[in-house]
Amino acid sequence: MFDFFDDIFKEIKHGNFRYQVDSNKQIAVEGYKNILKIDENCVILRLSTGEMCISGANLKIKEFGGNTIIIFGEIYSVTVEGEKNAKKK
Repeated sequence: MFDFFDDIFKEIKHGNFRYQVDSNKQIAVEGYKNILKIDENCVILRLSTGEMCISGANLKIKEFGGNTIIIFGEIYSVTVEGEKNAKKK
C-alpha cells in the first residue's frame, strides 16, 4: 500500500512502524496495533513500542485495514511516546 504514498508523502521511519504526513491534512500510519482513543481533536494509536498521539481538528478515519490506518483532517502534531511496551533483551 505504501508504494503509492512513497512518491507523494514525506516518509518517516521509526522502529516497527512508519508514518507519513501529507501537507498537515492527512496521515498514514503502518504498523499500529489498535486504536486507543479517537475523537475530532485527538487520535491515540497503540504501537508495539508505545503510543502515537495525533492532535488536530476535524480528524476522521479515511480508511483502515490490517495494520494500516489513514486519518484526515487538520493535523497539528504527531508525538510518539516511550518504550513502555518494548521487551527488554
